[in-house]
Amino acid sequence: MNHNEIITHALNQLMKSVLKLEKTTNIPQELDAVEGRRFLLRMLSASVDSFVEYIDADRPQFRHSEGPHRKMFGDCPDADYLQAPIDLRNGRSYRVRGTIPQGTNYVGVMLYGRGGRIGVCITDEQLEIGNDGLFEILISANPEDNPTLLGNGDEHMVMVRQYFTDRNKQPPMKLEVEFLGDVPEPKPLNSAWLAKRIELSRRMLESIYMRTLDAYQRISNFPKNKFVDVPVELLFPTPDNTYKLCWYELEPDQMIIVSGSLPKARYFSFTFYNVWLESYDYTRHQVILNHDQIQLDENGRFDICVGQQNNGYTNWLDTAGHNSGYLVARSLLLEGSHPEFDVKVMEMTKPK
Repeated sequence: MNHNEIITHALNQLMKSVLKLEKTTNIPQELDAVEGRRFLLRMLSASVDSFVEYIDADRPQFRHSEGPHRKMFGDCPDADYLQAPIDLRNGRSYRVRGTIPQGTNYVGVMLYGRGGRIGVCITDEQLEIGNDGLFEILISANPEDNPTLLGNGDEHMVMVRQYFTDRNKQPPMKLEVEFLGDVPEPKPLNSAWLAKRIELSRRMLESIYMRTLDAYQRISNFPKNKFVDVPVELLFPTPDNTYKLCWYELEPDQMIIVSGSLPKARYFSFTFYNVWLESYDYTRHQVILNHDQIQLDENGRFDICVGQQNNGYTNWLDTAGHNSGYLVARSLLLEGSHPEFDVKVMEMTKPK
C-alpha cells in the first residue's frame, strides 16, 4: 500500500469500530443511551489525544485528561487529573517539579505502564515539600539513579491527582516535567507512524468502551438501592481510594434518603454516575457532596435527600434527569473500617 492507502485503511478500521460500538449504546434507559453516543465521541477524542497528539516524551507537558466535558472510569468532580507522557526505556529519566498550595486536600503521583498497568504511587505525605510548597520528583527505571519513583521500564505516563473540597478557595497546583537527556530533533510526520497511532487509538477506544460496559453489566446484578462494597479495580481508581456503590432506581414521584456518618478519611464524597461511569453534569446540577459540604446533626450523622428537586433539605443531590444510575461513596486514604449507609426509598415530599 502507498502512504495514502495505509492511512485510509487505518481510518476505515477506526470508523468500523465506532459504528460497532455505537450499536451497544441501545440500553433500556433512554437518557443513558443518548449519553452513550456522546461518551463514544468523547472517548474517540481522548484516544486520539492519547496516541496521536499529546505523546512527545522528549518534550513532555502536563495536561488535564478529564474535566466537565471528558469523563471516564468514575471521574471525581473534586479532582484534577494531570498527565504527561514519559518513556523510561534505555535508561531515560524525568524530573517533575511543582508547588502545592497551602490547604491542598490531597496530591498523589502515579506511573502507568503498558496496558494501563498501575505502577508505583506516592502521596504528598511521602514528598519532601519545602515551606513554600515546592517539591521535586525524579522518575527513572534505573535504581542507581535513586529515583523518587522507580519504574519497571514500560511506563508511558505519569499522572498527578489533586483533590479539592472547595475550588473557589483552593488553588490548583503548579506543575512542570522535564526529560533529563539530550532532546533529539523532531521528526516530520510520516504515514506509517500515523497509521500505527490511529490503530492504537482504535484499540484504546474499544478497550475503554467494553471495560465500561462490562462494569455496568456486572453492577446491574447488584442489589438495588443499597450500598455494597466493590472491588477497587471495578472503578479503575488510584489505589488510595475505597468505594461503596449503590445502583439506585427511582420512579418520578420517589426520592431516596441516605443516612449515615462520615468515615475517617483524607477526603470523602457521594457522587452520581451514569451507565458510562461519567459523573452527571456538575456544571449545572448538584451531583456531588464532599465531607466539607455535608451538614451533620448534633450526633455527627447526616441525612442526604436524593431526587429531582430540593424540597428544603440541607443536604441534597440532584439526579439530573436520571431515574437510575450509580451513587458512589468515595473515601480517600480511609482509616479503619468504612461506615454503613442506610438507604430509604420514599414518596416525594412537598417542599418545606
